[in-house]
Amino acid sequence: MAEAEDILISVHPRYVDSMVRGEKTVELRRRPLKLAAGCRVWIYSTLPRGSVEALGIVRTVIAATPSAIWHDFGRQCGITKAEFDAYYEGADTAYAIVFSSVEPLDLTFALAEIRRHLRSFHPPQFFKRLATGGPELNLFAAALPSPLAACA
Repeated sequence: MAEAEDILISVHPRYVDSMVRGEKTVELRRRPLKLAAGCRVWIYSTLPRGSVEALGIVRTVIAATPSAIWHDFGRQCGITKAEFDAYYEGADTAYAIVFSSVEPLDLTFALAEIRRHLRSFHPPQFFKRLATGGPELNLFAAALPSPLAACA
């Protein structure tokens, strides 16, 4: 079986808060992304917080029409129907990352701290794959309990 991968995504702080409270279990995207079940999603809370704060585990990624995504996942998206419609205006396909869990990290990584270790670090606009054994993943894995860190 293939090893689960790790990615980093950027999410507005309001939505990160909803995710760690368990209210938002689906992350919406306008662009396709191929993620396997079990993929670890490191969640960067955009400025003004500017820190890696949570870790989600992917259950599945769904591609469908915006209306089908809203029908199936609207209550789990953490936004209003008007916000959803505005986000997907003009889009034929919507993408939903469905999480099996999202947990806050015990140790968060502020942008300044990350850049102290990794000078060229830039938070992703869409998402970024994190290489196994790479410097970013090695840094973030320090926030995991040791059995989970061993996966990195």
